[in-house]
Amino acid sequence: MRDFSSRGKKVASATAVATLVVAASAAATGATQANPDKSRVIVSGTASCERFEDASVTDVSITPTGKDPKTTELSGEDTKEKYKLTFTGVPKLPKVWQANATVNCVDSEDDTHTYSKSFKIQRPAGTTETQTLNLK
Repeated sequence: MRDFSSRGKKVASATAVATLVVAASAAATGATQANPDKSRVIVSGTASCERFEDASVTDVSITPTGKDPKTTELSGEDTKEKYKLTFTGVPKLPKVWQANATVNCVDSEDDTHTYSKSFKIQRPAGTTETQTLNLK
């Protein structure tokens, strides 16, 4: 009769190692998700200058009340462009930051146009850290 006990131990060890690798991979994946306890919020979306004839977006600026503004310059080539700005120190809900988003546009005659929108910066629910705000 053959002794399979050492083979069984090797299979059990290999299974344990595979289980640890899968568990480590799952933990690493979880670590890459946003933590709702963190105070970082990314406000992103699209900005459009469609309301102005033959105009394109040059930049988007967001200013939370009592805070310094954050601005992202865009290509200025399209009527509608994607933007993304990151804010830190955003309080937990139910507290929010009142903010003002300003979109700057330039038309084919180099005339500038601006419009603004008031909104609230708040921590999104769940594990996401991105708040979508489309400006048009």
